[in-house]
Amino acid sequence: MGARAVKLTPKVFVDFDGTITKHDVGNAFFRKFGDEAKLLAAIDRWKAGELSGSGLLLVEASTAVVTEAEAVKFIEGFEIDVSFKDFLGFCRSSGIELSILSDGLAFYIERILSVNGIEGVPFYSNRSQFIDGGIKIEFPYESDCTKCANCKGYQVLTHTGADEVIVYIGNGYSDRCAVQYADSIFAKDDLLRYCEENGVTYFPYDSFQDVLAKFRKILERGKLRKRHRAELKRREAYISE
Repeated sequence: MGARAVKLTPKVFVDFDGTITKHDVGNAFFRKFGDEAKLLAAIDRWKAGELSGSGLLLVEASTAVVTEAEAVKFIEGFEIDVSFKDFLGFCRSSGIELSILSDGLAFYIERILSVNGIEGVPFYSNRSQFIDGGIKIEFPYESDCTKCANCKGYQVLTHTGADEVIVYIGNGYSDRCAVQYADSIFAKDDLLRYCEENGVTYFPYDSFQDVLAKFRKILERGKLRKRHRAELKRREAYISE
């Protein structure tokens, strides 16, 4: 008898800032309530590898002067890509798990999802407290990664089984750690340029309407499969633990 065929199951991970939302909420928040010059300098140091992801967030938070009420009022003005709700509905009706991965903050993710009637979506992010007119950052998912405060690559590895095909949807710099382990990648903006420059196979998209159309075709045509380079990277990561 031949070996039993393994049924592959998709597992979807989605970035939040600039992917589900139309703009980067965290960046706008700290520019609004913090010292923009210091923030821009810290971001440059982070991208140059001179500052860790958690270090960047701590710098951003250290300059912020804001109450919780002011923060909530500000972030409620941010729009989402409304077609994300259609994509989420498709995943749910198809029995496909979807999680949100963010290097941002839980308080605005929870609020923006709630304002848009989106409930019950698991997400992994950094956390915060509003204390004495400022904001204190907490890092519940610290890992060995120096690029991210909440490494999306670490989260993908932690929450994926051997028979699951990793689908990743993102747009920015902090998504780079995740895509090295992902099998099907939907990319735009900075993430698209990164994939182009590093020979990473991806599907371009502008909205979740594009993602949904392509994802349906992949599933309908039985084209769901693991990406060889991603499999090798996952094995290397598991062996090194």
